[in-house]
Amino acid sequence: MKQRFLPLMLGAIGVFLGGCEDTTTNTPVTFIPAPPSNLMALSIDETTVRLKWTPSPSESNAEFKGYRITATSGSQTFNPDTVGKGETIVEINKLDANKTYTFTVAAYTNDTVSAGISIQWAGAKRFRGIRAYETASANGSGIRLLDGTNLTIANGTEWDVCLDTRTDSGQVNWAFGSPRASTYTDGEGRFLRDAKAGQLAKATIIFCDSTSKGYVPSFVVADSLEAVFESQALGTGKKQVQILLENLQNQAKSVVLYAMVAPDNSASPPANQYRFAKILLKAAGGSILQGTSPNRYVEIDYSIQTAVGVPYALVKGMMSPGNAPIVKIGSQSLR
Repeated sequence: MKQRFLPLMLGAIGVFLGGCEDTTTNTPVTFIPAPPSNLMALSIDETTVRLKWTPSPSESNAEFKGYRITATSGSQTFNPDTVGKGETIVEINKLDANKTYTFTVAAYTNDTVSAGISIQWAGAKRFRGIRAYETASANGSGIRLLDGTNLTIANGTEWDVCLDTRTDSGQVNWAFGSPRASTYTDGEGRFLRDAKAGQLAKATIIFCDSTSKGYVPSFVVADSLEAVFESQALGTGKKQVQILLENLQNQAKSVVLYAMVAPDNSASPPANQYRFAKILLKAAGGSILQGTSPNRYVEIDYSIQTAVGVPYALVKGMMSPGNAPIVKIGSQSLR
């Protein structure tokens, strides 16, 4: 079988572990290295996954050589590769899109291999520099994440996420997230006006840390998607709510959100038909909001899993039914 993945970070060049075996001596095995720990992953693109781990405490031993990385998918096991002592970040490329892999990292010497640590992960499609504009702009407030298209209200039922800058009850509240939670829609998530009046917006779920009063979305302050590794499937342990990240006019730093995107605008899409996404709202000059009126905007980078029901890592039964509650901005109440 051809080698299907290569570590690229830090200039590491793989050496097959089999080539390290010493067949000229019968020296008893006296040292087995301790395994590394805290294996994490992120998706660079559809065919590339980056891994990161905490070094083995045995690195200081003279017999310690480095780390062996293997990947399996279904019944396939690809040739192992290795990186040297001190290397703790690698990129695994030439993967198949829309396929989940189990990545295992173990420490090794010339003669022994530690227990391995594993994580399931998959590549995800990457987009950069996509903009959602304010309501007054003709450029469009909504984004279709699968192709990065910016859409106007006339195509509102195709929005996966949107920027909402309309005044609500006299209060300015710039917000980004689920279209059903925006002021473009009513309490049931149906558009209020224009060509899409009465039609449902998509049921995009923004993961939330709590459903207590406030309904604050789960987010991480980070300058790039590459800075945020995950140790488990996206959304694990989080609440699933249709919500917006509010008060963007006061946000000075870039933040990463997590989302599940419905396949269409049906009232209750099947839970296993959602796509998972990781979204960076980019700050520049101390503000997430960019540009000048009437064409102010937020710029986002994001990765989205083009296969449905794959939260990058597969976790059995993690998804709840596809009718997550709608939390309208400014109301702090479930509809």
